[in-house]
Amino acid sequence: MSNPAGARRFGEVLKTRRSAAGYSCRGLARALSYTPGWISRVENGKVAPGLEFAERCDGLLGTGTELTALAQAAQPDVHGLLRPSQLPPVAGHFVGRVRDLRDLDSSLEDPATAAGSCIVAIDGPAGVGKSTLAVQWAHKVAHKFAGGVFFADLQGHALDGRPVAPAQVLERFLLSVGVAADRIPPGLEERAAIVRTLAEGRPSLFVLDNAADADQVEPLLVGAPASVVIVTSRRRLTRLTLRTGAHRVCLGPMTPDESGDLLRAVLGPRADADPDASRALAERCVHLPIALRIAAERLAAHPHRTVASTVAELDADRLDALADADDPHLAVRPILAASYRDLAPDVARAFRLLGLYPGSTISTDAAAALLGRAAARARRQLDALVAVHLLEEVGADRFRAHDLLREYAAELAADLSEESRTAAVKRLVGWYAHTVDRAAYVIAPQRPIDLLTDPPTGTQPLGFVAPEDASQWCDDEVDNLLPVIRLASRHSMPAAWQIPTRLWNWLLIRKPWTLWIDSHEMGLQAAVAAGDRAAEAWTALNLADGHRQAGDTDRARHYAQDALRIREQLGDRHGQGWCQACLGFIATDETEPAQALRHFKAALGHFEASGDRHGQSVLLACLAETHAHLGDRDRAQEAFDASLTLARELGDHYGEGMLWARRAGAHRTRGELDDALTCLGHSIASRQAAADEWGIADAHEQRGDLLAELGRQDEAQEAWHRAIRIFTMLEDPRAAALRERLGATRPPEP
Repeated sequence: MSNPAGARRFGEVLKTRRSAAGYSCRGLARALSYTPGWISRVENGKVAPGLEFAERCDGLLGTGTELTALAQAAQPDVHGLLRPSQLPPVAGHFVGRVRDLRDLDSSLEDPATAAGSCIVAIDGPAGVGKSTLAVQWAHKVAHKFAGGVFFADLQGHALDGRPVAPAQVLERFLLSVGVAADRIPPGLEERAAIVRTLAEGRPSLFVLDNAADADQVEPLLVGAPASVVIVTSRRRLTRLTLRTGAHRVCLGPMTPDESGDLLRAVLGPRADADPDASRALAERCVHLPIALRIAAERLAAHPHRTVASTVAELDADRLDALADADDPHLAVRPILAASYRDLAPDVARAFRLLGLYPGSTISTDAAAALLGRAAARARRQLDALVAVHLLEEVGADRFRAHDLLREYAAELAADLSEESRTAAVKRLVGWYAHTVDRAAYVIAPQRPIDLLTDPPTGTQPLGFVAPEDASQWCDDEVDNLLPVIRLASRHSMPAAWQIPTRLWNWLLIRKPWTLWIDSHEMGLQAAVAAGDRAAEAWTALNLADGHRQAGDTDRARHYAQDALRIREQLGDRHGQGWCQACLGFIATDETEPAQALRHFKAALGHFEASGDRHGQSVLLACLAETHAHLGDRDRAQEAFDASLTLARELGDHYGEGMLWARRAGAHRTRGELDDALTCLGHSIASRQAAADEWGIADAHEQRGDLLAELGRQDEAQEAWHRAIRIFTMLEDPRAAALRERLGATRPPEP
């Protein structure tokens, strides 16, 4: 199927960028060796752009990967992209809201015939059930959207005051449909344009939960025909309604009948045994679903306690804050207080300490560290909190608290002594730092680094055996890492830079650019504030390579040079070696082999002086590749042989696999495809010995490309599908990108 909307969008952007760069249509055609008539047809959306053409335009006009990404979205096979289904499960005991559901239904035109997008803004006080209603309705209508359902918790009212950036949300959306990570541009507008282009050809449902304000939401509005955006927020998004004509649903408390239905769903016949008391309980709860659920569940856990006694308890402790428009979340404090007072002492302590946790979800092991308890005991305490709805179990060993519950717990935590709070934070961030450290070592043990020692007393950092398990843990914690780093920074703890720097091996595999750069910027600030020059240099160098791999070589050079200057001041030749190596990588990326050669030679000298044989092996491999690009085959062979010898002496199967891959690249550049295939075979064997699954997949993909160039299509298909299977297992975005390139919906069974 064609994608005319994508072609039109590409043409519009191309024309704008061409004019900005000072090219006429004829001038661009001459520069790219195309006819002016064909360029005109592309700019007018008459023909779909090819990826090669878009890449050449990006290179000529200096637009990064913007045009390439738009061309990818405009390809005829856009419907082969993945169909996300990201909604959380519906809530148990959902009752009522019939009028609100009918109101939502009325706002939804049939996606098959709708001429424009539909935006629904659900606002109301905290605890009123905005997210529950949105998810319930989204499940009801999800089948109508061929492009799938996207869900994002915008964390607009997170404890640390840091809502999720729109660019980060768009990056997750694009990755979820299979857009390759290296095809996602860094800019917010460019990412938004690609999402809009995809939605124009694939009607989609977007649920944007817990928005901070209109500024956070507006960049995420799709504006594509037949697509629907649902936004929930504590605030009235008046500007959003005025600018977009969004259908506003102001969600208020439940009706008395609905409150009665909810009580009966939880309490059964007890709710009808004393109807007056049940009605009074609903009134004391102000008909807020969260308050009703907590009170009813607490009663259900105590069969001898009456509804009337709970009403009396609430009367004795309720704050008259429900009419306070400036702070509506205070309305449910009496309900939370009543449930909190009913907890056993150790469970109450757990709830207070959970108020210090900054992430969106928490695992049993992380909670155990925060509480200073064994994992089994911590799990029992978490289960006790789940039973009274002071905590929600949202996945396998994953727990989350509603924002109001988190705020209430934070208030309680503030009453703890400073010594107790500091000790708990130290346990938590220390546990994360040590667990990240152990995960990174298992992911890539060939990279020499001293492991952290002496984890905080009362904690048990996780250990890993398989690289897959270590990577999966990092994947599961991805949304919590930045908040934990921020918490460590606020308390001036070394974990603020230890976590990002020791996350390095996972970052190299997954390449989540936003997390990589943001975590290291935060870590760098903390290291500077602490006056730890070595940590500052380490963090700056990692930040440099993050910017380099994300395509920003100017920033990469800035941070690498800063790191090098500090290493020189410290007299750290080993550190200087890696700084020079990074500068060499930057020069290589900028196609400056002579400059790269100077940096690589300097780096090798530092490693020889510091006795780092692993570093020597890596740099000799870089020199071999650089000499080959400069046409000096004798020196290339000499460096290759020396690197191979060192790697084998060190038992560095990973390094040997990388070396053979670099050798293959040099052969391919010279057109020596058979020799390149032989090198890739050696690379795969070495990477298998190192259990480097990502490297194995990468080598298989390269083999497929080479075999295709040689006309051996059947063998190429087999190699590509092997790569797809491994990338899929690793949940690497390259699986979707390669599958799309091959036009396959799934890899064949082995």
